[in-house]
Amino acid sequence: MDFPQYRKRFDNKSFYKVTSFTTFEEVQLVGKRFLIHVVHAKKYFEKLQIQDMLASEIDMYQMSEEKEFEEQWQAAKEYVDSKP
Repeated sequence: MDFPQYRKRFDNKSFYKVTSFTTFEEVQLVGKRFLIHVVHAKKYFEKLQIQDMLASEIDMYQMSEEKEFEEQWQAAKEYVDSKP
């Protein structure tokens, strides 16, 4: 499998860039705020989450594209930079 892989939540509230079998970046929209997470999977649950994202067999995670992730990442960065 080639990395990065891009996924999104079914409700378009989280966008993921999976960079390896144990690491992903997430841009999460909470109300009008953005959260950015970089996860290095060490716990079993986190590793399962990455497997679920990559398999795309459940409705929670859908295929996405680099452009979609980068647009959300940029919006999140602008939000964070605008805060004092």
